Amino acid sequence: MALPKMPSRKVNKVKAFKIQPWTNKGQGHKTIAYGDSGIGKTTLSCLAPNPAFIWIDDGGRMIKHPVSGEPLLSVSGVETFQDVRDALHSNVFDEVDSIVIDNITELERLGLAHTLATVKKQKGDIAANIEDYGYHKGYRYWHDTMLLILSDCDRWVRKGKNIIMVAQSTTIRVANPGGEDFLKQAPELYHDKNTSTLNAYVSWADHVLRLGYSHIEVSHGKVGSTNERAVFVHPEVHFYAKSRTISADYPVVSFNKPSDASIWNLMFGANHAA
Repeated sequence: MALPKMPSRKVNKVKAFKIQPWTNKGQGHKTIAYGDSGIGKTTLSCLAPNPAFIWIDDGGRMIKHPVSGEPLLSVSGVETFQDVRDALHSNVFDEVDSIVIDNITELERLGLAHTLATVKKQKGDIAANIEDYGYHKGYRYWHDTMLLILSDCDRWVRKGKNIIMVAQSTTIRVANPGGEDFLKQAPELYHDKNTSTLNAYVSWADHVLRLGYSHIEVSHGKVGSTNERAVFVHPEVHFYAKSRTISADYPVVSFNKPSDASIWNLMFGANHAA
């Protein structure tokens, strides 16, 4: 009696790996720019190469391009967290060089509403608030929702588009294993010792730019400054900043007038198309 014929097993083809230089050729830059309200984050962002904006708040409607005087280009109809994701999955940005999300602090609030609407509790009920999931689960769900934006943006980075995320500024308490905890200025995103959207976004970015004043003095309890604005490129103990391409020779870059594109000239070259 003939034995039954055994089905053939499909053998997966093994990739051919090789060692080669790892560069950013053909890919975009990932940037977070943060600072206090009114410091010039949106104005700075519109000086980046050929940008289009996803507005999460309506502050940009009052701003004109500081060089051309023209209104800023933006994606219409964005109202919800899912709208932002849908825009990032569309082809609407094919003709631009930079995608600006302004701002991710407000986007995170939309992300909270999206999490409550789409992630059910264990028994299938809708959570009334972030604490209603219990055992800190809600904050992890919210964090995971916000990570979706990073993967959406990476799709465009691989196509050569720059991503610029604008954030409001806040102060967080940093745990210090070697001594007392201390305060640190940071992009305003959720952060605690168990779950940190802030850390995830800062780790993702190639550049974290802090907008502030170039010199501040405190005397007799009063704050004074030169009123000259600047972009802080590399970190100090009391604030987040970093750059993977800009030399430590440039810890602070001028932004002393609305048309000052010095930071983008360092990042993209003096002849970039703004």
